Amino acid sequence: MEDAYLVYYKRVPFSRARPKDPEKDAYNDVRMDKLLSELINKSLKDTEIKPEEIGDVITGCAFQAGENWTYGGRHPVLLSNLPYTVTAMSMDRACSSSLNATGIGAMEIMLEKSDIVLAGGMEHMTHVPLGVDNSFVKPNMELMVNPRYSKYNMNVSYNMGLTAEKLASLKHIGREEMDEYSYNSHIRAGKAYDDGFMKDEILPVTVNGKTIDRDLGIRNDVSLQQMQDLKPVFNENGIITAGNSSSLNDGASLVMLMSGKKVKEYGLKPVARVVDFASAGVDPTIMGEGPVPATEKVLKRNKLSPDDIDYWEINEAFAVVVLNAVKAFNLDLNRVNVHGGGISIGHPLGATGTRIAGTLGRTLNDKKKDLGIATLCVGGGQGYSMLLERV
Repeated sequence: MEDAYLVYYKRVPFSRARPKDPEKDAYNDVRMDKLLSELINKSLKDTEIKPEEIGDVITGCAFQAGENWTYGGRHPVLLSNLPYTVTAMSMDRACSSSLNATGIGAMEIMLEKSDIVLAGGMEHMTHVPLGVDNSFVKPNMELMVNPRYSKYNMNVSYNMGLTAEKLASLKHIGREEMDEYSYNSHIRAGKAYDDGFMKDEILPVTVNGKTIDRDLGIRNDVSLQQMQDLKPVFNENGIITAGNSSSLNDGASLVMLMSGKKVKEYGLKPVARVVDFASAGVDPTIMGEGPVPATEKVLKRNKLSPDDIDYWEINEAFAVVVLNAVKAFNLDLNRVNVHGGGISIGHPLGATGTRIAGTLGRTLNDKKKDLGIATLCVGGGQGYSMLLERV
């Protein structure tokens, strides 16, 4: 079986989505498929690969409606002016979509069906928003009212905030530790920019004459007291707030995957080797549990323990999701999301998976450590995890 290498990673800065006040969104006048195409063109320029050698372009997106519709994945290919012989597809596993796209691309290379694959993700959450604000999203009412499906409790399962509330209650994770974790996410993300770490993964974007070169959701002026003063969002007696949850965001991200023989042919230095990946299903009312069993599968298959993993990227859909995994695996928080995460950097659903994989690979190189796991919870009750190795 051929080895699959992550040889390139780049993303645009994530903006704050404003579905009810779109003119306040820095990306209101931009489509994400267009920004994804700019990432594709940048990857071709930086690696100097021959476009006709691309075996597939795989785009992850959670809400593939409105302008997030990709025409079977072809929009990013055509907007990049790639040869029409380059194939494409688009996939949806909710928040893990682009990490799953990366896994599919790696699998194509491992099985020697492709030598070069572009895997990316995108989401415009101002123009194609979540839930009741999106006319294209229509929950299946039978799942909610038919007693046959009552075990799924879809009144909770369709509401990500309520699933986070339930997970926090079941796992005895309190408001204080969630707020402290969330405060530190902003501090870490701000430091990642101040230290220059983020610069090499960001493609600046100019919109209406204004250049955006950093994520717009990071609060450098945040205080722990401000976090603690926020009111619950999903349940008046709850503990999930806007501060300890990820925000709504727009963004696009991209990785290039390559076989070992193509790495040698082009003389590229890999970011990391894709070792393994796995998905897992959980009770949809506690969807934030998903990263734990997905990661357990990866660890077991590779005869590893959590202590063998040097750095972790656990998507901050909610602080409770990260803290739940930290407790399950007894992790040192100094090795988890060391450059911030979804609470600070942002979580534009379909773009997050390649973001955490790319950031993880760069972190392993920066810290000169060997193994890392990128993992996300998935709406509907799933998890997806990927094991990367520095080479």
